[in-house]
Amino acid sequence: MSGMVYLVGAGPGDPGLVTARGLELIKKADCIIYDRLSAPELLDYARADCEQIYVGKADQHHTLPQEEINALLVEKARLLSNVVRLKGGDVYVFGRGGEEGIYLAEHGIAFTVVPGVSSAIAGAAYAGIPVTHRGIATAFRVITAHNRKDQTTEMDFASMRDDQETLIFLMGLSKVGEIADGLMEAGRTGNTPVAVISHATTPAQKVCVGSLDTIAQKVSVQQLTSPAMIVVGEVVRLRETLNVFEKMPLFGKKYLVPKIGSEPSRLAERLRAKGAAVTECMVGEIVGIPARYTRQELSQVDILLFTSQNGVEYFMRNLFASGLDVRILSHARLVVIGQKTAQKLREYGLCADFIPEKFDSDALLSELKQYMKQLHADDPFRRLVTWYPTAKNAKDELVDGLLEVCDCGRLNVYDNVVCEPKINGTPASINDEELISYDGIFFTCASSAERLLGGKNLEFLQQLGVHTSIYSIGPKCSRALGSLGITPVIEAGVHTYEGLLRLIL
Repeated sequence: MSGMVYLVGAGPGDPGLVTARGLELIKKADCIIYDRLSAPELLDYARADCEQIYVGKADQHHTLPQEEINALLVEKARLLSNVVRLKGGDVYVFGRGGEEGIYLAEHGIAFTVVPGVSSAIAGAAYAGIPVTHRGIATAFRVITAHNRKDQTTEMDFASMRDDQETLIFLMGLSKVGEIADGLMEAGRTGNTPVAVISHATTPAQKVCVGSLDTIAQKVSVQQLTSPAMIVVGEVVRLRETLNVFEKMPLFGKKYLVPKIGSEPSRLAERLRAKGAAVTECMVGEIVGIPARYTRQELSQVDILLFTSQNGVEYFMRNLFASGLDVRILSHARLVVIGQKTAQKLREYGLCADFIPEKFDSDALLSELKQYMKQLHADDPFRRLVTWYPTAKNAKDELVDGLLEVCDCGRLNVYDNVVCEPKINGTPASINDEELISYDGIFFTCASSAERLLGGKNLEFLQQLGVHTSIYSIGPKCSRALGSLGITPVIEAGVHTYEGLLRLIL
């Protein structure tokens, strides 16, 4: 019995514009067959064991001909349960999704369609251009500007003379002059506003505005690159007021975020929400360390100390694997560091008893000691037992400091393991020239700094600090960067992702 093929529209480029249903299917896919124009960041949501196959097309350079893509869909559907065909924009708007659906039907393969946000509308909107506007444009038309042989399609320019109709040409960057001439010959005036939008809805977006009689020359001067769309009509004049995307505080900025694990970075999401172009580079992965706990052991524990979401996650996994659940923790005090760790604990129906106000090591240790001394006052003759679920490679500074006030033992519940660098799930390396091209690099832990930059030439690292802003989430991370020879390091005043974001806003 064959599996199901999902023809999913990925949206126009901004990964945030994928539909909720589309993202759900990406997360559970056994295989993703994806295009050049689908946002590569979406692949970070795929399972680690999901097969990913690139079949992108650029101009006349095709990774696979369409006929072979069709056959590949059938082949994978006969082997796997959930196959996602991820297509840029909307599946059926010049995306050849209809051809793929017909081929699947002819071969007895079940499929369904998840529509996507089309660049025809979203790309114009991100450039500050509404495709319709009361009193200006009452309709819009979407036209493809070239055929399979890269020739200008036979467009009925005579039917496009209505000034109240917005014209949207997709895949027409190389034909902008021919399109403008055709419209003027048909009767549109030379001063009709035109916008050419390159890499719409992404931080690389560039917009060239002119009129039918000037746009070809202006596009040539600005050297725009594909993918690009052309918008013709009076609504283009509204861009001056409605262009909010390009006015976002980080628009045009390019950042690198090294991360541990394949999950999309929350910091990267926040940066993108402010308009930045962000590359996420995975330099390590989290691997659980299985363990079994007994009722007797846990009955002796007075305090559970969690300093990370991973600590919570993998301790709970071991708890459940031991045949126990959260009821066994009812007598223990739960101490967490950071609101995100507290939020992770709440996912298991547990509330933190204590969250220190400060996260730097000295202030943190002082607050924890004070809290434990208060608890100890109830029974001054018994040392409190504290379990600290943490990473195998975590340093012992916190445990050593707490031994003054309690019996603190660390539980290694996960390991932060070095891996081959990956970008969007694919092995990749970032050379020195690329590193220095970023406006900033954000380090959220010491291990990511050591793995990305360890072994680099000291002279280069000193240049990196001059040409690229180096951001650190806190003192421990800053010390790791300093030991590598990087100066200056810009450290967040509040040691959170929000604190890092405030540094650059």
